[in-house]
Amino acid sequence: MRRKKKTNSRKKVILTTIPILIVWVLAFYLYTTYQNIEIKPSNYEATKTQSTIEEQTVEEAKEDSKVVADIIEETTRKVVGISKLKNAGNSILSKSTESELGLGTGMIVTEDGYILSNEHVTGAKHSKCYITLENGTNYDGTVVWSDSDLDLSITKINAKNLEYVTLGDSSKIRVGETVYAIRKPNWF
Repeated sequence: MRRKKKTNSRKKVILTTIPILIVWVLAFYLYTTYQNIEIKPSNYEATKTQSTIEEQTVEEAKEDSKVVADIIEETTRKVVGISKLKNAGNSILSKSTESELGLGTGMIVTEDGYILSNEHVTGAKHSKCYITLENGTNYDGTVVWSDSDLDLSITKINAKNLEYVTLGDSSKIRVGETVYAIRKPNWF
């Protein structure tokens, strides 16, 4: 019995000593690791850095917004509605899907009636579709070029002196520039 008591007392000493040693080693490690770190207010000075973006006033921001709005308004006149159906009728029970109807938009790219759009909107080469200009004028159109891999098409309408979009140089586009999508939902 005495031996059992002695063994239990040794276990208690060992179980008490081990956590104390672990805490002491950890404290010593933290003290030696962080004792050489100097924290002085002079190490943490706030400095003003020069930005690559110029400061902008509220008035300049409003002017920039007006310029963007003017460009979008001007470009919207050059966007057209496109449909494969000349008259959709009065029935809401049409079994045609949107892809079969070919509803979408395009943009006038020449003054003599060439329109750039998507092939899934206009159909393949030699397809017929119907074009509605921003002012409400309607034209019959014929797809003169299409590429299903690019999903692009060019449709021709018989019209002259149309306002057209000026296409930019895609090699000058940078990642992060703002893009605007223009669509007139009330055409359909």
